[in-house]
Amino acid sequence: MKEFTFPLESLRILRKQKESAAQQRYAKTLEACKKAELQLTEAAVELETGRTLLERELAHGIVAGRLASLRNGCLVLEIRWRERQAALAEARRVAGLLLREMTLAMREREGLDQFHDRAKQSYQLEVRRAEQKVFDEMAAQAGGGNGLLQLAGY
Repeated sequence: MKEFTFPLESLRILRKQKESAAQQRYAKTLEACKKAELQLTEAAVELETGRTLLERELAHGIVAGRLASLRNGCLVLEIRWRERQAALAEARRVAGLLLREMTLAMREREGLDQFHDRAKQSYQLEVRRAEQKVFDEMAAQAGGGNGLLQLAGY
C-alpha cells in the first residue's frame, strides 16, 4: 500500500516557518527590552549622580554660572531618563504584540498538526483493515472457513 501523504503538507510547512519567524522576532524584542532596561538604569544612575553633584555644590556655595550649568546638565539627564523610560515602554508594548503573534502562529500550527495526526491515524486504521481483509481472504481460500477451526482443535 502506498505511503501516507498529507494533502496540506505545504501549508503545514508554511505554518511552522511562520511560527519560527514569530519566535525569532519575539526573542529579538526581548533582547531590545533588556537593552532598554539597561539604558534606563544607566540614565537613572547618571541623573542621580548629576543631582547629587548639584546638591553638593549648592551646599558649599556656588557661582550663578556654575549653578545654571549644573541645573541644565540635570535637565538634560532627566530628559534622557524620560526618553529611555518611553523607549522601554515601547519595547515592552511591541514584545506583548509579538507574543500574541507568536501564540497565534503556534495555535495555528498545532491545529494543523492535530489534523495531520488524525488523518494519519485514520490512514493507518484503513491500512490495517485492508491488511486484515487480505488475511481473511487468504485464510478463506486456504481451506475454507472450517480449516481454521480444525487447526484450533475443534
